[in-house]
Amino acid sequence: MPPLTVWLLRAALASLVGGTILGALLLAGAPAAGALHPGLRQAHLLLLLFGWLLPFVLGTAYWMLPRHATGPGRGVPTLGRAAVAAYGAGLGLRLASLVPGGGRLAAPGALCLAVGAAGLIGLLWGRVRPFGAGRARP
Repeated sequence: MPPLTVWLLRAALASLVGGTILGALLLAGAPAAGALHPGLRQAHLLLLLFGWLLPFVLGTAYWMLPRHATGPGRGVPTLGRAAVAAYGAGLGLRLASLVPGGGRLAAPGALCLAVGAAGLIGLLWGRVRPFGAGRARP
C-alpha cells in the first residue's frame, strides 16, 4: 500500500472517531448541546464528510486504480503529498473557523480543501480507464 494511501486512511479513521464522538455528544445532550454550541453540528458534519468520507474514498482510489504504464506509477509523489497537506490544512482551518472569533478562517480553509481535493483528483484522473483497456485480448 502506498504511503500516501496509508496517511489518508489514518487521517480518515481519526476523523471518523472524532466525528462519531461529537455525534454521540450531540445525541446525548440534544437539543441543549446543539443550541449551546451551534458549531458542534457543523464540526460533526465536517469531520464525517470532509474528514472521513472523502479522504477514505480518495485514498482507496489512489491505491486501487491501475498504475501508469510509463513514468511514476501513481503520478508525481510530491504533488500527492502537497495535495494531502493542503487538504489537511483546509480541514483544520475550517474546523478552527467554527470556534468563536475564527470566522475569517472559513474562506481560506474552503480554498485549501478545494485545492487539495483537486490535486488528488488530478492525480487519479489520468489513471481512470475502461475495464480491460490496455490488456491483450485473446
